[in-house]
Amino acid sequence: MRKKIKTVLSHIKANEALKECDRFFAAYWQNIILVAALIVFLLFIGKIIINQKDKFPDSDSVAAMSSKAVTRKRAYLTFDDGPSDQTGEILDILKEHNVKATFFVIGRNERYYPMYKRIVEEGHTLAIHSYSHEYSTIYASYDNFVNDVEELRKLLYDVTGVDCRYYRFPGGSSNRVTQVPVNDLIDYLDSAGLTYFDWNALNEDAVNFEQSPQQLNKKILKDVRRQKTSIVLMHDLHETTNTVKALDPLIKTLKKEGYQILPITKNTKPLHHVSIDK
Repeated sequence: MRKKIKTVLSHIKANEALKECDRFFAAYWQNIILVAALIVFLLFIGKIIINQKDKFPDSDSVAAMSSKAVTRKRAYLTFDDGPSDQTGEILDILKEHNVKATFFVIGRNERYYPMYKRIVEEGHTLAIHSYSHEYSTIYASYDNFVNDVEELRKLLYDVTGVDCRYYRFPGGSSNRVTQVPVNDLIDYLDSAGLTYFDWNALNEDAVNFEQSPQQLNKKILKDVRRQKTSIVLMHDLHETTNTVKALDPLIKTLKKEGYQILPITKNTKPLHHVSIDK
């Protein structure tokens, strides 16, 4: 009887050992299959990445795209000869469109001091044009030119607290009126910490006051569309009512065509008709 029991027990142990071996090999092959599947998956993903490599931008492409974004189209709207009876409406339109501009102003009496202040308070660039705007006086001598600039610079500082850093020559740096070599005047501006700006787009609104808003904008857009960066010359005069009427559609068109509309700042590259090589 004991022998029979021992035999039965030995059979049971052998069966359990076989089952344990089966479980071990099943788990072993399961792990082998999982590892093989993982290797196949990784090889498949690697092949996809290699095949798609050309579709991902490299560092040079990224740099090129960044450069393209930085050099997007820009338009700087500038107004000469104000403030005037039109300035308030110009500022209203700019505010409505959340656009900043640059005002190259002249010397005015106390009636217009609030306009100087409003230009600054609403985030526009206040810049120097001329105190008197009398070409025959300003350009008669070096001292006359310096006095004209400094008189307006002081007035604007006293009224607004802003030390203006940007200047536009009456008639531009290429004017034919000056009796003083323009290089001497440029040297003075340099020494006074003033950067001068000319223009490369205009509507000729001060040449012909009778032009319609459509005619004015047609001239500006013709110039603007042929260059990446445009400094647009317009005038803030009592007579330039059509310039004011043209401003709203001009801004809408520029925005629609993808232009950034900016004020002149220290980051703006100067545009010169005449310059001195340093």
